[in-house]
Amino acid sequence: MADNQKQDEQVGANAGMWTGIIAGARIGTVALPIPVIGTFAGALIGGMLGSEVGKNVGGAVLSGVRAFGDSMNKPGGGSNMSGGSTAEATTPDMTK
Repeated sequence: MADNQKQDEQVGANAGMWTGIIAGARIGTVALPIPVIGTFAGALIGGMLGSEVGKNVGGAVLSGVRAFGDSMNKPGGGSNMSGGSTAEATTPDMTK
């Protein structure tokens, strides 16, 4: 379980880092209009911030998605509107 959480945090950190680099570079180019310097500074700051945000938020989201997927793969995990399992809801009563 701890391995999955660590992996989810790593994936979230990588996604956040790359998103932060791209967004930070664009913001840095506009905010500091010195060729190359503004883009580099923005990408550096954006990558650091994006990595931290991605590790926390992305890790939590991926853990939640994994838990949801695991619950759907268990027998009787799906349900219909009445609250019973889908197997019970679709089986006709042949005793009448």
